[in-house]
Amino acid sequence: MNSLRFPSHALRWFQAALLGVALAAQSLAAASAASLTVRPDHPALLYSGRIEMDKTTQATLAWSGARVRMRFQGKSVAMRMTDDTRENCVVVRIDGVRQAKLRLDAADGLYTLASDLAPGEHTVEVVRVTEAMLGQPRFHGFILAADGAVLPWGREPDRRILFVGDSITCGYGVEVDDPNLPFTAATENFCDSYTGLTVEALQADYCVVSRSGIGMVRNYDGPFDGSPDAMPAIYPRLFFQSETPRWDATRFVPQVICINLGTNDFSTAGVNVDRYVAAYREFAAGLLTQYPDARLVLLQGPMNNSDALRDALRRVEAALSEKFAGRVSFLELTAQGKLGFGASYHPSRAQSRLNATELTAYLSKLMGW
Repeated sequence: MNSLRFPSHALRWFQAALLGVALAAQSLAAASAASLTVRPDHPALLYSGRIEMDKTTQATLAWSGARVRMRFQGKSVAMRMTDDTRENCVVVRIDGVRQAKLRLDAADGLYTLASDLAPGEHTVEVVRVTEAMLGQPRFHGFILAADGAVLPWGREPDRRILFVGDSITCGYGVEVDDPNLPFTAATENFCDSYTGLTVEALQADYCVVSRSGIGMVRNYDGPFDGSPDAMPAIYPRLFFQSETPRWDATRFVPQVICINLGTNDFSTAGVNVDRYVAAYREFAAGLLTQYPDARLVLLQGPMNNSDALRDALRRVEAALSEKFAGRVSFLELTAQGKLGFGASYHPSRAQSRLNATELTAYLSKLMGW
């Protein structure tokens, strides 16, 4: 039997291919050895907002403002995060300073967050700044240099705020200064909304449930007597897109609850005001019962400072105060207009800063912060 022979050029190609495979394997091993992966379930990581942990492999940042934080030692930090729509964005802060806004569209889900850091301790914070209806970003962990280390976060002020709201809370269109522009994920930014700026100023932990166009009983341009998917219907959801699983309300216990809903209820042709008041009263009473030590602030504005909405909110305040004496108050935020507009006549950055200053001062006094 004749032995099998390769032409010399084919043999050289085959040997080179084997060498390439070996070098690739060595490179992969070296890269793995040169980094430290911090899994999403690491006990030193701090999460805020409605988060769902899937075993050890991923944490879904389900709603606006959901974030993950870590204190570490090392010269660099990266992360792996995937997104089912590739439209969502996150803001990154290193040592408390905003570094970048990233669109989550990388094919491999890998993002370098900081490199060539000075020796010593650092912090990293990643905040979802787009809203829940845009899909589900999934955090798969941080990556440090091989000589890096995860450190305990340490103590921070005991301040916890629950925000319930609509597009204003989400930061809809806040990054542009043209009211004729439509909504895009790219120009939405929770960190530049009045809510994001307030928690940053107060150094408070928080949880946000908000969606553009939503109302307490009637969504934008919805039926006069109400929409089936208004806030009371979606509030219990862990994920905006599905009825189940439900959010475990014991996972975040607020000290103060801020509700800003009514702009969409009173939009276009208007709402059944009695039904709005009744729905608001029932929803808010449920939260006050669920969190018996929490205060409640009913917010108005800045997109609708009408007498009709103000009167309805005052009715809600009066009704709740009868049962929850000393726990309910009302704050009207300055109406927009003088400071320009964002997309679709939503608050501009300047308007958001003004309203954040107002809410920060109000909560500081109310809560003794």
